Amino acid sequence: MIADQQQTRTGSTLTIPSILDPSKAPCAALTMVYQDYEFLRRWVDYYGRQFGDLRHLYILSHGGDPEHARIGAGANVINLPRDPSMFRMDRRRWSLISQFASGLLRYFNWVVAGDVDEVVVVDPDVAPDLMTYLLGLAGREVPHSICPFGIELVHNPALEPDPLDPALPILSRRRVFRANANYSKPCILRRETHFTVGGHANMHRPRYLDPHLYLIHMRFFDYDTAVARLTQRKEMRATMDGEGESASSGYAWSKDLETFKKLASGIPVREDAVLADFRAKMIDGQQALHDGKVIFWGGGRTKELYRLPERFGTLF
Repeated sequence: MIADQQQTRTGSTLTIPSILDPSKAPCAALTMVYQDYEFLRRWVDYYGRQFGDLRHLYILSHGGDPEHARIGAGANVINLPRDPSMFRMDRRRWSLISQFASGLLRYFNWVVAGDVDEVVVVDPDVAPDLMTYLLGLAGREVPHSICPFGIELVHNPALEPDPLDPALPILSRRRVFRANANYSKPCILRRETHFTVGGHANMHRPRYLDPHLYLIHMRFFDYDTAVARLTQRKEMRATMDGEGESASSGYAWSKDLETFKKLASGIPVREDAVLADFRAKMIDGQQALHDGKVIFWGGGRTKELYRLPERFGTLF
């Protein structure tokens, strides 16, 4: 436990006042995407509904893909060149996301920044949508950035045999998951910052784990889609080049396919969105890394699978 960053299980030692700036718009969402059209379609639809205005969505189109512009019509689509060698790709990508998100905070009170296969949802028993929840934090003690509880959807075709329907929420047919502290990212920003590669941490201290927000990671959300996507990612390893960063990223991608196939046969042990014991492990096991500049959660990931309660089924 890091004493000067301690967050208790019932509250926080934070003393940062939260006062909304009336000169700024409420919320924005930012992502960077290469292909991944179905994820982007879902991302645009979800955050457009949550924030009420497509003009508050920012899509960094890696490679300037015309299909991104079509899917993101009405949002802000910014075309970026794509280096086929992928030299230091993730490092450059997260440096840009950090700077872009920080810049948006000049015009928005909150910015949600992350990968296109991730969305942040609020427990429907607590608030009707994400913007209502975030704006409701005004006047309370909140941190410079917020970490939702990280969960990874894991599709077991034997348990959830129905195919996904573009007209229906993903969570109406896919609610089996494992908790993963690595995806409890500090992705909801009030103050400018710099993310580590992957967005798993940033320079804000202390870290704050929100009790009602969830980051849903979808890399394993559908068996056939996941196998095809992860196979492609595995093949990218041979092309990646860069100072250590690329090799570690490529190795992780190659392992994802094997990891998913093992997970996809698992059975959830119970229906539970809170996982109080695992949250406690995350907080108690915090570590300061990179010369103490950033804090990472403890806890790792759950060995067991769980199932989100039915009330989450209409959210996304």
